[in-house]
Amino acid sequence: RRSCPSSASCGAMAKVIALITSTPSSEIIKVNQRKLEGVLKAKGVRYEEVDGLQPENKELRSKLFDTSNLRGKYPQIFIEDNGEYEFVGDYDAFEGMVECDNLSETSADMHGVKTFSSVFAKCMN
Repeated sequence: RRSCPSSASCGAMAKVIALITSTPSSEIIKVNQRKLEGVLKAKGVRYEEVDGLQPENKELRSKLFDTSNLRGKYPQIFIEDNGEYEFVGDYDAFEGMVECDNLSETSADMHGVKTFSSVFAKCMN
């Protein structure tokens, strides 16, 4: 597991769990994982990367796969809050939230659009 620099001070606060793979099966997965990390860092989000292929992460990976109902698909994004995991989406859903972040809160609510800021607000420093 690799945590964001500020995770030591996260305490019981919510944080993002990025389920990744250390051996991506395609260049697209590799690029998406890199973009995910870049956006989370740039926006000051508390996060932890969990490598789904590491034996020590098997139990957590299984729990996350059960939560998302997406086995073997990387990356996946979750929010952990008080030991509970909420599935946010795969990379395509994440990218959509980032692209919609410039919508006004009123407009986003009116159209039922999830924006990056609204979804990840409780995970930002």
